[in-house]
Amino acid sequence: MNEFLARLSQATPPSAAIALFWLEQSHFIFKTPEGLIIHVDPFLSRTIKPENFIHPEPLIKPEEAVAGYAFLTHDHRDHTDPDTVGPMARAFPKCRFVGPAEACARCRSCGIAPERLAEMKENDEKDFGAFKVKAVYAQNTSDHDATAHFGFIFDFAGLRVYHAGDTRKDPDEYAARLGAIKGLRPDAMLIAINEGYNNPGPQGAARLVEMVAPRLIVPCHYDCFKKNTIVPQRFLDALPAPRRATVRILRRGESILITTK
Repeated sequence: MNEFLARLSQATPPSAAIALFWLEQSHFIFKTPEGLIIHVDPFLSRTIKPENFIHPEPLIKPEEAVAGYAFLTHDHRDHTDPDTVGPMARAFPKCRFVGPAEACARCRSCGIAPERLAEMKENDEKDFGAFKVKAVYAQNTSDHDATAHFGFIFDFAGLRVYHAGDTRKDPDEYAARLGAIKGLRPDAMLIAINEGYNNPGPQGAARLVEMVAPRLIVPCHYDCFKKNTIVPQRFLDALPAPRRATVRILRRGESILITTK
């Protein structure tokens, strides 16, 4: 067992908390006190232009990515990666995959059985027993396709984590669609901060933070591709001074506890 998997296995969050691991890009793992492991946007392959990656190897192989659930915010390769979800599904046959229609179609094309898929639409809410999830609007970042983009609000018995997925720069231009997240005040917000491919960049991410008003902020979507990364300090500098103390900049593979206090 490699070092990351050992830490994931040994993590034992207390009641009313979850362990949060950041792997790279928008890939996070949540681990609950009961031991349930949930991935969001798992991305563990190096099959497409491996020379473009900052890190030559992923922290773990796709077939090592133990999971009860995998949530997919949209059907772009670094969020719904067939070379990750396919091996995950084969290695962990009880894992369920959840996302918008296009992401679920991608999973089916990888041989994942329909009964293991849960398709969500904007503003859908689903109860998975140990946790609840609401799919919320995110603005398509592509200039070339109409792929649905979601963020997900996870509710672990009152502990709420908002994963914003990829959403387009200049959020004030689509603020009318963001009613579900305005003033949400989750315990944690996971937000893309890069500028490439129409992502929010430091200023757009900071504006989204002001709309959401989270207690803790974890930036992501950097330190993966050589030509689409950013220094996290630029995001800190874009935030109002009082917000900066609520940011946790994680190293690749690092974990923290998310609590309601």
